[in-house]
Amino acid sequence: MTEDDIKQIFFVECEESLEAAEAGLAACREGTHDAETINAIFRAVHSIKGGAGAFGHTALAAYTHGFENLLGDVREGKVPLVSALVDLLLLALDCLRDHVEAARGGGAPPDDAELLARLEAARAGNGGEVAASPPAPAPAPHAVPPAAADPLDDLDALLNELSAPAAPPAPETWLLHIRPHAGAMTKGSEPLLWLRELTDLGGTCELCDIAAVPTFDRLKVEEGYLGWTFRMPGSVSREAVAEIFDFVGDEVALAYDGDPIPAPRIAACAPAPAAPPSEALRPIARPEAVGAVAPPPPAAAAAAAAAAAAPAGGTANQSVRIDLRKLDMLIDGVGELVIAQAMLAQRLTNENLAHIEELALIDGLVRDIQEHAMAFRAQPISSVFGRVPRLLRELGGSTGKHVKLEVAGETTELDKTVIERLSEPMTHLIRNAVDHGIEPPEERRAAGKDPEGTLTLSAEQKAGRIIIRIADDGRGIDRDRVLAKAIANGLVAPDALLSDDDINQLIFAPGFSTAAQVSNISGRGVGMDVVKQNVKELGGRITIESVPGKGTTFSLALPLTLAISDGMIVQVGDQSLVIPLTHVIESLRPTPADVKGMGTRAQMLNARGSFVPIVPLGVLTSANEAVSNPCEGVLVLVETEGHGRAALLVDTITDQRQFVIKALDAHYRQIDSVAGATILGNGKVALIVDVDFLASHAARSLVGTAVLAAAA
Repeated sequence: MTEDDIKQIFFVECEESLEAAEAGLAACREGTHDAETINAIFRAVHSIKGGAGAFGHTALAAYTHGFENLLGDVREGKVPLVSALVDLLLLALDCLRDHVEAARGGGAPPDDAELLARLEAARAGNGGEVAASPPAPAPAPHAVPPAAADPLDDLDALLNELSAPAAPPAPETWLLHIRPHAGAMTKGSEPLLWLRELTDLGGTCELCDIAAVPTFDRLKVEEGYLGWTFRMPGSVSREAVAEIFDFVGDEVALAYDGDPIPAPRIAACAPAPAAPPSEALRPIARPEAVGAVAPPPPAAAAAAAAAAAAPAGGTANQSVRIDLRKLDMLIDGVGELVIAQAMLAQRLTNENLAHIEELALIDGLVRDIQEHAMAFRAQPISSVFGRVPRLLRELGGSTGKHVKLEVAGETTELDKTVIERLSEPMTHLIRNAVDHGIEPPEERRAAGKDPEGTLTLSAEQKAGRIIIRIADDGRGIDRDRVLAKAIANGLVAPDALLSDDDINQLIFAPGFSTAAQVSNISGRGVGMDVVKQNVKELGGRITIESVPGKGTTFSLALPLTLAISDGMIVQVGDQSLVIPLTHVIESLRPTPADVKGMGTRAQMLNARGSFVPIVPLGVLTSANEAVSNPCEGVLVLVETEGHGRAALLVDTITDQRQFVIKALDAHYRQIDSVAGATILGNGKVALIVDVDFLASHAARSLVGTAVLAAAA
């Protein structure tokens, strides 16, 4: 593993630590925290500090040191955790993110001088951040609450104190034994930093154990041969010492007074024969303490090393970090395997050999490989949701609006590629919700609302797709104003008959904006059209639900993955099409009684008492000799998230199998009714039907037909 690989692992762990700290501070802000929450925040910042020092990121290490000092005082109860301090800690966390990004990209670190001064002032209690007097601590269950000054009460308290047994005195000093294991230095650990931090705590190195150092020809610099014994002040707790080694994990053994001294654990080779005690143990200070920390005999050390080198028999979970490019190559390979398997199945079918058992076995194995490969790329959407609190804080500072965040379904998983490309459209939607949707506090009070707005993020898996909702409790969309603005901009005709959904969709038109003035948040008419385009490129759809005075909800329906999916292959005239199986409910051959006409051309299917529009794919694709009579073909009943159901008219259903999704815009251009293309088993290219677009188009056509019929 190269140094660059180790650095990448460090930055990945930084992201995990930042998310943990963000979650902890969010709990502090809501008042649902406890002592362990503060400890978790402290450990997260401390872990970043340890890695920053190991890799030479001095600015990051210096900043986290100042941040950690304040968190340490909060953890020890020296600084009260009031709301103003939580806000300061959140600002400090935002700056820490900037530091990490600067260290990752090799850029200049952010200017943190003012923030560090505020952190130090908060420690001293005179920085204004904690000016509010903290509430008096609640009395312990067994304690008598303080009352008005009463000499008798004071006397009773004094007598109780004098009669209570004295607490055992704290030890003046205690011993700490440190032993890095084999491979500790291969992960970027730097023992010198540990020793310096122990010295900063007041520790004194009494002993350096060199018994495990081999001869020069067997020496390996990445192994941990040395051990140290420190005498620590009694005022220093074991927890404070253990935190120094949080970043190192289990690669270093610690032992305290009375614990067995950790033996050397060298993976590369057995330790060299131990020197006589007078040479193996070199006292640094106070040699009279050496006898208390003698190392184990050579035989015991060799046995410990052999035991460590043996494979573990436990079943502990293990993980390995994989370069994303390698995963992409794996997914591409699985895609080609799916295509090759489809071609093999097609050839065997042509030769009347499709019934052989080996073909079914291969099909099952290919599906298992595909599912496991896709699971490697699956990530929880919390990585996107976790960035929202900082965005809301920045928007609150520029708009003066206080917005509370509610999150649900953050553990829902989807493809990493989708997650990476989802960040930008979600940022636009959230900025739009805060700037346009949620009213200022005074306006909300006048409307009988809570002055603090609420933004709700939710995610769920439904019918093979991920549904993400961004909802606010603001003023809602003023459709009259939107329509008037659209007419003034020439986007629609003055006499156009538009449904509420059509008017809502106007906000996605390029250059459209209802903002009264341009700001750094909105007003230029760019952003919402980019949102729709980005979601569309992901193979998804975006819908809007808005109630005036109540709020607006944007719903994004996205595929779980952009690589491989299941589909129904249908024939429409001379063309083969693929319908994603996640939308399909059933297929049927209707009778004449099931089909009803509407207007001059529209037809409806009576599906168990519910009428759904029939969409003739042959007409939309201009296929030759396609079936036009629903009773002569097959209707595939599909369901969408925002536009209900539709019945797709096809000639026949030829197959159902996995298909590899190929984007059209990379080789041609984006087409509204087409979600992509794939290669069939016969080697031909087939288009993938965009079911959401077709259902939306059919719904709008029915509305237009109904309006014209009513007008007539």
